[in-house]
Amino acid sequence: MSKHVHWQARWLLGEAEGLALHDGGLRVRLVDGVGVAENALEIEQALAPVHGSHNATAMVKRLAREGAQLLIDPHSRGWRGGKPESTD
Repeated sequence: MSKHVHWQARWLLGEAEGLALHDGGLRVRLVDGVGVAENALEIEQALAPVHGSHNATAMVKRLAREGAQLLIDPHSRGWRGGKPESTD
């Protein structure tokens, strides 16, 4: 079984706001159909001590793609989660 099985459960979506929020803190929005992590550097810095900086960068890129997939069509990817709390 993949270590990424049930990855959708780690996300909250605010479809009206166009925001995907990962339980690790990454915030992803769609920009021209591409997932853009609003706080990528912050999350990379948090992941680097445990996973190494090269892995942290790759992890954030993968998470940004996941967030984008869910924002584009959440139910086709098996998402069953809720909405994020306001980040205002």
